Amino acid sequence: MATEYFDIIFNPAAGAGTAGKVLKLLKAELKRRHLDYTVRISRYAGHTIQLARQIGNFGTKPNAVILVVGGDGTLNQAITGLRASAHPELPVAYIPAGSGNDFARGIGLSQDPLKALQQVLDATEPIVRDIGRYREATRNEAGYFVNNIGIGFDAAAVAAANRSSMKTILNRLHLGSLAYMFGVVKVFWSRKPFPVAVYMDGKRHYIQRAFLCTTTNHPYFGGGVRILPTATPTDGLLDLIVVEHLNTPYFLFLLLQLIRGQHLKYKRVHHFRSAHLRVETNSLEFGQMDGEEMGSRAYELDFSVAKQNFWFKLK
Repeated sequence: MATEYFDIIFNPAAGAGTAGKVLKLLKAELKRRHLDYTVRISRYAGHTIQLARQIGNFGTKPNAVILVVGGDGTLNQAITGLRASAHPELPVAYIPAGSGNDFARGIGLSQDPLKALQQVLDATEPIVRDIGRYREATRNEAGYFVNNIGIGFDAAAVAAANRSSMKTILNRLHLGSLAYMFGVVKVFWSRKPFPVAVYMDGKRHYIQRAFLCTTTNHPYFGGGVRILPTATPTDGLLDLIVVEHLNTPYFLFLLLQLIRGQHLKYKRVHHFRSAHLRVETNSLEFGQMDGEEMGSRAYELDFSVAKQNFWFKLK
């Protein structure tokens, strides 16, 4: 089945405003190929969810594909809205235009807009990949994530990066992933350890002095950091990493091992893998989901795997 029509959901705020250039390239290429499309612009927080739900509820043209142009958070919201609609089975294509673009890395999609578009156009049928599903007991909320949900250090770094004036500058220089590293440096000296309980396969694992707790769908977070090299969105499982609180020398040592992909073998790094996981914290901690802030609170999170129809061709 060839794609005949694209329902484009575009977030102009993605990449600190640089996504507009991406959309301009895409529109020119689609016009050159005589392909039909409609652009729906996400104009405020939560609008992407509404747009995707509307497409799923009220239908679209035959052989249409939803094409998301934005960052990982935009993709998250589009999938969340679609899965709450009458037609959650509609396939989703994606052109990465954010600052981190970890989903593209993790799934095997080019970060070059025109190359990614070619992967979309080369597809002839949907492909199914894992995404994460969560349920948060304390706030009675549920949803999905395409990359990861993190509690502690990585989430605090995301919050610091989002508040940094450097993020806009780095995004304009196409160095958006460095904004996260600035956040890492800023919060490292101030983060305090917190207790976390992980439940897997009927067993409780308690880490008294956690530093970072991240549940992920694929290897990457923070704009290209391979936090869990063996994670894959094709195995029907989620991976969870808990890193214990570290002094500065050990942190620098473990950072080196992280770069080498060797950090999982150390005893202060705990790795869990299962189709169902539960995480509990009882202190106020920063949280992030696909690079978007979840606020500072205690968490009771149940994780599971969902299957999502995507529309692009992978090698």
